[in-house]
Amino acid sequence: MDPLTDFLYQMYLAVLEESPLYQIPRGSTDLVPGGPVMHGPWPAATCAAVLTIWYALGWIGLYYPQMPPKWNVTPAQWCTRLVDGDVLPPADGQTLLAQPRRWVAGHADGHACLYCTETGQNTPWQQWYVVALETTQQLPITERKP
Repeated sequence: MDPLTDFLYQMYLAVLEESPLYQIPRGSTDLVPGGPVMHGPWPAATCAAVLTIWYALGWIGLYYPQMPPKWNVTPAQWCTRLVDGDVLPPADGQTLLAQPRRWVAGHADGHACLYCTETGQNTPWQQWYVVALETTQQLPITERKP
């Protein structure tokens, strides 16, 4: 799989796996018999651009899971505006996705998790790929080394 397709597919998997935002730019590792396969890390802004497209189409949403009290996660302003108990309102979700610098593990922003909406579940992977491809082609998909 080429790096661009791999990146988009990993973003799609992050949605299906309901990943918290802070984990997404870090990438992932597949443990396979031939040895580990690394995906990422990716620029957070590129991740945000793709997720924002899918969010605007109504294919994904964000929810805030119950955090263990001992984790001592700093709450976000949107925590008081959750819908149906744990879903971020659309405006708050859109704002959070547009600001990936807020996706840190010690803050509620970073623990907001992706989920696939019913519309997203009924949309084939190929369509997810096509709508994000043009934007992604114009952005870096590899992290620059400091």
